[in-house]
Amino acid sequence: MRILLIDDHSMIRAGVKHLIMKMQNEVEIFEAMNAKEGLQIANQEDLDLIFLDLKLPQEAGGACNSEVGLNLLKTFCEKEKSIPVIVMTGEFLTKDAVERIMRAGAVSFVPKTSSSETMLEAIQRALNGGVWLPPEGPEATNIQVSSNIEALLRDSPQPITATNLGITEREFDVLRLAMQGNAPWKVAKILDINPANTRRYLSKLYSRFGVIDLYGLQCHFAKTGQLLGIISSSPRMRDKKTIIES
Repeated sequence: MRILLIDDHSMIRAGVKHLIMKMQNEVEIFEAMNAKEGLQIANQEDLDLIFLDLKLPQEAGGACNSEVGLNLLKTFCEKEKSIPVIVMTGEFLTKDAVERIMRAGAVSFVPKTSSSETMLEAIQRALNGGVWLPPEGPEATNIQVSSNIEALLRDSPQPITATNLGITEREFDVLRLAMQGNAPWKVAKILDINPANTRRYLSKLYSRFGVIDLYGLQCHFAKTGQLLGIISSSPRMRDKKTIIES
């Protein structure tokens, strides 16, 4: 796993790095303090996952601004390379604001005010193709989970399969890529299928899970906690080859 942490607070980066390394024996972690550094590293390195602070300075010495983080998220999602992005922020956000972030392409949203256990669960889901979203309402500012860190590490859930969900293997491939924040055109490009077919697959998935769009799918899997498995970034042809041949 190759992971990029973009946050202007060194203590936050150190804490997230510590939790990631508890779960992954072989992991390479890059760090950036502002949007300019983060984008430079993302352009140079083949990454599997990005943790992005929403409120960032554009460059060293600049003022922190939430729009900087949101614009950087959109930049990552517009690239051909598929890199899942987890957005973190220290401020309480309304449901509409969280939805805006998810619709911009994030795969999870995690308040920095969360407990270590909650943060670990969110990271665990992200590393295994899941989604984490805070509950609605003011309680989201101080989220707790019942499990402790040792229990979460010991009892890590296993990814589910297409059979478990009652869908085809192709629908499952589309689902996993879409849940990573990939737009339909990018899903079609990665799977080498017609964009119109991609939209049809997504429509069937929306109907299957009783939702109307991708954000609804993300909310569904955030509530169930089900993991869909990892697909690495698109330049890693071993993963693309596996998807196409399955």
